[in-house]
Amino acid sequence: MHFRLLIPLLLMTMALYGGSRPYVGFTLESGYGLIAQENSKIVDVDVNPVIYGGKFNVGIDSGDDLRTNIYLGLDYMDSDIFGYTDADDVKQGSTSQFVYSVGFDVIRTYSSKGSSTLPYLRGGMDYGWAPLNGYVQSWANNVGFTFGGGTFLRAGAAELQLGVYYKYRLWGNYNLDTEKSQNVGLSDHSLLVELGMNFYY
Repeated sequence: MHFRLLIPLLLMTMALYGGSRPYVGFTLESGYGLIAQENSKIVDVDVNPVIYGGKFNVGIDSGDDLRTNIYLGLDYMDSDIFGYTDADDVKQGSTSQFVYSVGFDVIRTYSSKGSSTLPYLRGGMDYGWAPLNGYVQSWANNVGFTFGGGTFLRAGAAELQLGVYYKYRLWGNYNLDTEKSQNVGLSDHSLLVELGMNFYY
């Protein structure tokens, strides 16, 4: 359902760039999250997980050093970012530690004639969601913003992507399913490196 919301963006980009080249690809990523769990009953708790993830990408290269890329993503965090333990050391809430996302990037490359190396800068945003247990809500939702850079190494119809980026996610506040009124939110900053492969057709 979320993926269909971004298809019109890709089609509009194809219409804008008549000489464009479409591609598909995948990206693997890993990094660290600087995440503080903010709740209404105890002091903020630093979670700071290691993050592992991947994306399936579909994009359009305009041929003029500008690309639009949409993706489906999945991240795994090695710490439970919504795990909540009360003052009596009883666990009240948790998540599966998987975060699903759908998003888009706008990528500006910097190429020189005849070169197979293309440095780039990129920015984008996505919509993410994670399942919750022990909360009134079944899902935690976020809007993420990314900025980063790297390089593409092209060889024929394939290219390798190496990059690094910063991500900031805005989560809502969620209510634990307990008699006591407690809200839990997150302050979420991440730094990740990525390795990807694209195939033009």
